[in-house]
Amino acid sequence: MLAVLATLALVSGALATDELTVRVSPTRAHALPGGEVAFVANVYDSDGEPVVADVMWSVIPPRVGAMGSDGRFVAGAPGRAIVRALARCGEATGAGHSVIDVGSEPPAKLLVTVEPPNAVVETGGQEHFSATVRDPVTGDPVDAELRWVVIPERLGSIDDTGIFTAGDDESAGRVAVRAIAGEREGVGNASLVVGTPPGPGVRVNVVPVSALVSPGEEFQFTAVVIDQSGNPLDADVEWSVMPRRLGVIGPDGLFTAGPDEGVGRIVATVATSGGPARGFARVEIRRVGPAGVRVRIRPREAAVVLGGDVQFEAIAIGPDGEPLDIPIEWSLRPMWLGSIGADGLFTAADEMPEPPDDGGWIGAVTASVETNAGVASDGARVVVRDSGPALRLQISPKRPVLAPGQEIQFRSRVIGAEGPIDWTTEWAVFPRELGIITPDGLFTANPAFGDPASHDFGPHEGVVGAMATLPDGSTLSDRAHVRIRLPGHPVSVRVRPALAIVIPGQTTHFEAEVLGPNGEVLDLPVFWDVRPEHLGHISPDGDFTAADLHMEPDSWQRPKGYIVAVVRVGGGQTFRGVAAIVFDLPDPQVFVHVSPRSVTLSEGESFQFQVEATTGDGTPVDMDFEWRVVDPVLGTVGADGLFTAAANVPDGHSRKTAVVAGGLYNGRLYAGLASVRVARE
Repeated sequence: MLAVLATLALVSGALATDELTVRVSPTRAHALPGGEVAFVANVYDSDGEPVVADVMWSVIPPRVGAMGSDGRFVAGAPGRAIVRALARCGEATGAGHSVIDVGSEPPAKLLVTVEPPNAVVETGGQEHFSATVRDPVTGDPVDAELRWVVIPERLGSIDDTGIFTAGDDESAGRVAVRAIAGEREGVGNASLVVGTPPGPGVRVNVVPVSALVSPGEEFQFTAVVIDQSGNPLDADVEWSVMPRRLGVIGPDGLFTAGPDEGVGRIVATVATSGGPARGFARVEIRRVGPAGVRVRIRPREAAVVLGGDVQFEAIAIGPDGEPLDIPIEWSLRPMWLGSIGADGLFTAADEMPEPPDDGGWIGAVTASVETNAGVASDGARVVVRDSGPALRLQISPKRPVLAPGQEIQFRSRVIGAEGPIDWTTEWAVFPRELGIITPDGLFTANPAFGDPASHDFGPHEGVVGAMATLPDGSTLSDRAHVRIRLPGHPVSVRVRPALAIVIPGQTTHFEAEVLGPNGEVLDLPVFWDVRPEHLGHISPDGDFTAADLHMEPDSWQRPKGYIVAVVRVGGGQTFRGVAAIVFDLPDPQVFVHVSPRSVTLSEGESFQFQVEATTGDGTPVDMDFEWRVVDPVLGTVGADGLFTAAANVPDGHSRKTAVVAGGLYNGRLYAGLASVRVARE
């Protein structure tokens, strides 16, 4: 009985098909204070094909140096930093990273490479590993002493020559080697699987993909492992937290946040014959603000040169963890550091009223929202450095948003010259199909983006670049980010029939009509979907076959759902049309009534629910009932319907649930429910 009443949460995670892969080179670099390193970002789509994308650079922490818009790093104070490249192509985004060390001396750590980098060994079998040791600066080979280890040791043993012998335990781990040459050392490793792992092509999706928790709070992550054919796969998952100071995570994916605020990643790793497959989730630890509202700003730190700009983003999150559609107010301290717009775009001033401190000026960007209990806010650190070139080119506007066919005048100026200076400006558009620009900077957005009949129909993004040639022949460059958006709702999708009464096991045909902005019929492909999925299957041409369903306690024996028609246009924009489906099942013989229908309780408070069953004409029916709570975190219910609310509901957890009473009558299940809200004391 309890198995029949249990609520199953079916979670399907899939990697977003529109995410980009960004590879930054060099992957590691070294520079002396004041030195420069040129970084390059190569961007690939989900199929591994190179794409042209708009790249924004940043360095964390900013005290170690500053990034130019062209990927050039200017070293600041000694230390180690992460160089981050955020790429955007249409609606798709992705990020890549590199590590740079700024110091007075080149790194002494040896570079150690282990071959093979991934190995699969049968229980009792052997594999020979070898290590190559090189100087990290010159790349020359280094003669070093090698000390091999197996992690964990239960996987097997390895001798001084790198020959690994597997034990009887099927699991995954690493072979690591420590190289020692005089005062210098280095460590290399390779992934190792003992046994028969899944084949290549495995995908690991972490659900949910992001989580916001309070310090000390627990949060359950789940890994969905899918094989090359898209089928669920039962595989061992190894969990880890990056950085480790954020908290700990158990072998079942239960994460416990540490005491400090911060942002990091949850990593789920599955060993395969092709190497480790990993899935990631973003985790942010923040203290709860007024009325349970929290504000999240990113990036947390940014560094720009005089006159440079950086885009900050902020979202407000409610007590239930869902984003809130409320206005964000931006502020900057000190105000003379520059300006910040209503969209979070910070632009550093060209000149500062105070001398720099250690080569720069430090300020704070704040994002705030008003709540009925006060102001909730979050802040980011911004550093403006004076290490940029003496002369800079600046074009404006910096981030315009246009409609297809709309014109805008771009202008350029040279900043930093002590007196009048002449220059010539050349303009370019990237990608070319974004629009056209005249020699004097008049840009016209491509009108085809607003024509539904065009293959390029939809929103687009790109760059308008300018190069100024100075009298001495030297050049300066700058660029603006251009967004082309479609006003209003240019596409509508109508599904017919709008409501269908379906019979289990039988097929019903649906049709979709796609209309353009003027009501014209568009010949665009339609993709069909069923929600929830267990209600049936729909073919590519709209034939829906209803599942052989019976009765569900919370839908009165008539399951309901939706048929969704999806149309994707250029630029990644998606439009949907919906039709409702209701299953035609026999009328219930019995109706179950739980009373009262709704209650609000304090934490730790108890309440007695009543239940009765009647026929359609109101005649009482004698039935045996079993009780359960949909969300056990909020409380428990006894066999007699006595509900007791939890004494301490975790912060951020939903405070609404339902109490269900169900029983069998003539071999069929009938149930009723009541809603419960647990209020904070």
